[in-house]
Amino acid sequence: MTTTRNIVMQTFTHIFKNEASAQAYRWTNPDGSKGGVVAESAIVDPSVIISPTAEVCSGAGIDEGVEIGDGASVGRYAFVGKYASICKGARIGFGASVGDGASVGDGARVSDHAEIDEYAWIGAGASLGEDSRIGGHARISYGAFIGDLANIGKGVRIGAGASVGSDVVVGSGASIGSGVRIGNNVRIDEDAIIGSDAR
Repeated sequence: MTTTRNIVMQTFTHIFKNEASAQAYRWTNPDGSKGGVVAESAIVDPSVIISPTAEVCSGAGIDEGVEIGDGASVGRYAFVGKYASICKGARIGFGASVGDGASVGDGARVSDHAEIDEYAWIGAGASLGEDSRIGGHARISYGAFIGDLANIGKGVRIGAGASVGSDVVVGSGASIGSGVRIGNNVRIDEDAIIGSDAR
C-alpha cells in the first residue's frame, strides 16, 4: 500500500461520528475533487476515492482502489482491502476488516472487530455483530442480521431479513432463506439449505 501524497495538508481538530476527536485533514481525490475527512494517523492509498461527506478515523488503513460513499464512516484501526466498496451511509466499526474486493452496502453496519473476507457482499441495511466473521464470496442480503461471534463460512448465502444469532457457525456453501431466524449457539452443516427460497 502506498502511503505518500504530494499534497500539502492543512490539519484541524475533528470530532468523528464515533465522538472521538482527532487531528484530521480534508482528503483530495485522485481527480482533484474534494474528498471526506481523514484522521491524520490513518494510512490511505492515494488512489482511494472518498466522498466529501465520508470520514476515515484514526489508525484506519485503506488500501488501493477503494471507494467510500456519502456519509460512510471507517472506524478507528479498521482496515479496508484493495478495491473494496464502502457504500453510502455504511459504518465500519473499531478494528473491523473488509477484505479485498468486498462490498458493504448502503447503511450496513459492521460492528467492532468483525471480519469480512475477500469478495464477500454485504447488502444494504445488513448488520454484522461484534467479532463476527464472514467468509470469502459469502452473500449477506439486505436487512439481514448476523449476531456477535457468528462465523459464516465461505460462499454462504443468507437471504433478505434473515437473522443469525450469536455464536452460530454456518458451514461453507450453506444457504439460509429470506426471513429465516436462527437462534444462538447453533451449528449448520456445509451446503445445508434452510428456508423455502434458499438457493
